[in-house]
Amino acid sequence: MEEFSQKLQLIYTKIFDEDIDKFTESFIDYSKFKREKNTKEEFLNNRKIVLRRWLLKGISCTSDFQKSFKNYKISHYKIGVEPLFRLEDFKNGNRAYFEKRLNSYMEYTQRAYVNSDYRYIYKFNELLEKIDTYEITAWKKSKEEEIVIDIEYNHNIYKGTFASHDENSIFIMMNIDNITHYLLFHDNNDSNYIVGTSMGYLPTDTKVPKSQKVIFSKQRLDSKDIKYQFILNEVESISAIENRFNPNMQEIKINPFVKYHNHFKKYHRLFSRILSSKFQQSLYYRLAFREFYAFKRLFEKVSRGESYFVFNYDRAFFQLIKTVENIQNTPLYIVMEFNHNNIFLELNCKAKEIQNRFFELSSFGVETTVIFVIDSIDKSHIGLEKVLEKMKKHSINVRLIEKESIVHEVNSLDFMFIHIGDERDFVLADPLRDSKDVFKLFIDEVTMDEYRIDYGKILDNSFKGDNLCI
Repeated sequence: MEEFSQKLQLIYTKIFDEDIDKFTESFIDYSKFKREKNTKEEFLNNRKIVLRRWLLKGISCTSDFQKSFKNYKISHYKIGVEPLFRLEDFKNGNRAYFEKRLNSYMEYTQRAYVNSDYRYIYKFNELLEKIDTYEITAWKKSKEEEIVIDIEYNHNIYKGTFASHDENSIFIMMNIDNITHYLLFHDNNDSNYIVGTSMGYLPTDTKVPKSQKVIFSKQRLDSKDIKYQFILNEVESISAIENRFNPNMQEIKINPFVKYHNHFKKYHRLFSRILSSKFQQSLYYRLAFREFYAFKRLFEKVSRGESYFVFNYDRAFFQLIKTVENIQNTPLYIVMEFNHNNIFLELNCKAKEIQNRFFELSSFGVETTVIFVIDSIDKSHIGLEKVLEKMKKHSINVRLIEKESIVHEVNSLDFMFIHIGDERDFVLADPLRDSKDVFKLFIDEVTMDEYRIDYGKILDNSFKGDNLCI
C-alpha cells in the first residue's frame, strides 16, 4: 500500500476513531461545492466515495489533494502554534516521522494547556456559615476539545469543566451535590489569587437563582483569615427571591424594607465577627458598629410594620411637611406643647426653612390645625403672640389648651397625624408614659385610633387664643 494511503489510514483511525463523517469533514474543499449541480448531502456523499478509495486502494498523493489541501480543515490542525501537517508530509516518504508527529498530537490533545497553577476555589456556604474549599485535582481534555476537571470537596470527587477565552477570561462550571455553579474570573497573571463571581441556585430551593463572590487561588488559603471572610460571606451574595412571586399576579410587588432588612442582618453578623476578631480595643469602630446596629434595628421594625423611635424631631417634622406636600388636599392635625425650645421660636437657618415650608402648606391644599398646649392662661408665653399671628396670616387654624386640663386623660401632649384611610396614615408622637424623651412613629390602626380619640378630647377642651394674657 502506498504511504499516502497509509498516512490517511493513521489519521482515520487515531484522530477520528474511524468515523467516516468526521474524517470527510476534515478532507473536503467546500470551494468546489456548486449548488446548481447537487445538494450538500450529495456533495458530501461523493466525497466519502473518493476518500474510501484513497484509504483502501493504496494510491499516491493525488493532484486533486495537492490543489485543495490548503482548503482542508486538516491543514489548520496545530500542535501549539505549529501546523500539525504540511502538504509535503503527505507527498514525501516519511511514514515513521508522520506517525510520530501524529502520536505527539494525540498526547497534546489529551493534556489541558491551561494555567494549572490555580487549583483552589473558595466559596461561602450560607447553610453552614463558613467558607468551603474546592481543590482541582486533575485537568484533562475530552474528545470534544473541552477541558474537564476533577474537583475534590469534602473528600468526594466531582466533575467540572474549564475554559479560558480572550482577555484572560476564565470560566469554570462545577456540579457539587447536584447543584451546578458557573464561575467567572479575570486572570491578572501576577496575583496568587483572583476574585470572581459564581452563579447557581440556592441549595435548599432550586427555583431561586443566586450569585456570590468566589476566590480562585494558586495556593491553599486560611479560610478563617478575616480578610477572606470579608471578601467571601453571606453579604456578598444576591438571591433572585423575586421569582417566588405568585405567577397569577399581574406584577411583582416588592417591599424594599422587607427585601433588604435581611441584608442588614447579614452585615451586622459580619461586622460583629470583624469587631470580635480585630477591633475589640477600638472605640472608633465599636461605636460605628453600634450605630449601624441601631440602623439595622430600624429596618427590621419597618419591615414588620412596627413603630420606631425618631431621635431627631426637627428632621422628622420637616419630612412630615414634605410628605403632606406630596399628598396634597388633606387635613393635618397637630398637638404641640409650647415652651422655650418650640420649633417656631428657633432662629437658626434650618428652623427657618422648616417654618417657611410649614406656612406654605395651604398652597398645597393642606388644611392645618394646631393646638398649642400651654401651662396656664394666666402665665406669660414669650413669643407665642407672634407665632399665633403668623399662623393666622397663613390660614392655619390655631387653638390653645391648658396642660392640667388634659394631661391625665391622653397619651401625649405632642403628636401629629393625618387620617386619609389608607396606608399613608400615620401618627408621630412623644408618648407621655414613655421613659425616652423621643418621638415614635405609629402606623398600626389600633394605636392611631387611640390618638385620634385623644385629639377629639383635646379639641373639645381647647379655646381660641384671643383672650390670652401675653
